[in-house]
Amino acid sequence: MKAMRTSDFLLAAILLAMAPSSSQAQETNFAGLVKRVVAVSANVKPGEVVVVFGGKHTVPLMEELAIEIQKAGGLPTMLLGSGRVTRSFYLDVPEKYLEQEPRYFAEWLKHMNVWIGISAYEDPKAVFADIPETRFAKAAEADQYITDRLNESGLRLVFIGYPTRELAAVNKLDFATYEKMHWDAVNADYKRISEKGQELKRVLQGAKKVRVTSPAGTDVTFSVGGRPVFVDDGIVTDEEAKAKLFLVRFASLPGGEVVVAPVETSANGRVVVPKHRCRFAPMTGISFDLKNGQLQNFQARENGKCFEETLAPYAGPKDMFGSFSIGLNPALRVIEEGGDYRPGNAAGLVWIIIGDNQMLGGNNKTQVGFGFPIVNGTVEIDGKVVVKDGKLL
Repeated sequence: MKAMRTSDFLLAAILLAMAPSSSQAQETNFAGLVKRVVAVSANVKPGEVVVVFGGKHTVPLMEELAIEIQKAGGLPTMLLGSGRVTRSFYLDVPEKYLEQEPRYFAEWLKHMNVWIGISAYEDPKAVFADIPETRFAKAAEADQYITDRLNESGLRLVFIGYPTRELAAVNKLDFATYEKMHWDAVNADYKRISEKGQELKRVLQGAKKVRVTSPAGTDVTFSVGGRPVFVDDGIVTDEEAKAKLFLVRFASLPGGEVVVAPVETSANGRVVVPKHRCRFAPMTGISFDLKNGQLQNFQARENGKCFEETLAPYAGPKDMFGSFSIGLNPALRVIEEGGDYRPGNAAGLVWIIIGDNQMLGGNNKTQVGFGFPIVNGTVEIDGKVVVKDGKLL
């Protein structure tokens, strides 16, 4: 994980960039998907302004969404992104222009009700992998202007993922396996996911002691305190649409995650992660300590320098404990034998995130975050075990 432009986040620019493998896949998935996105996930109402954003490879889906939005009485506008243009922005634009605040976009937000984002990039590795982190940092600092205004914007946002052969290759999976798992996760039982998410939310809220352990050697404790707990269950309800916090108004497909920014300084213990990635390359043998929330003694057997270089250009509490999440989607699973796949929403997969948590109601105002997957983890909340050996209980 690396820093991203906030406007790119809103433009669905650094999603899992995805496209259907064939017209048959489009016919199979799009008809039911667009109805569910418009009526349930985005909850579009008559007269609402809805932006549909995607790339050249997602135009058929964008068109289907726009048509369905019109049928629901919404007012759609389609915007097209480009991996080539984005790459040129980060590589070719003079540095002084990277620092320009996208104030125009803040004005646009005042006139939008819903943003439905599909990634513009079929191959995000080709777009981003070799761009210097210093240039990402310059642009991210400028985009803080948008981040500061998201809560007040009232915008609802839905992300839709699509599998590509390029991402299947990054995850070391054959495309058929990757594609099937993705669509199964998109079409999962979100009512059941929501029920499980709300159950975990009730247990987490106000928790005095959360303990995360794993067979690899992770053993960390922290306190949630009064921090808000967020559930991404793929749906934005009428009640959630009125929420003051932007992340309550956010949904993703595939969805399924509970996330919270605990009290940063309450985190103590050790994190051990056998396998991960940094800038699309393997990073293995990872370990570090958290002492009163501060990251210390970071080590990695392979590609550890990438992590250090990722954090280096950013200011603020970039090396503080930031947040914690539990995946809820039963159709997604970790594949480390015969693959290198740890999807963030996989049921029972736990993540420990370092750095930025400002949108989660935390104190870490920076522009970089880096997550570490805790595979086969166990989570105990005030004495109650909710995840055991990577399985939701």
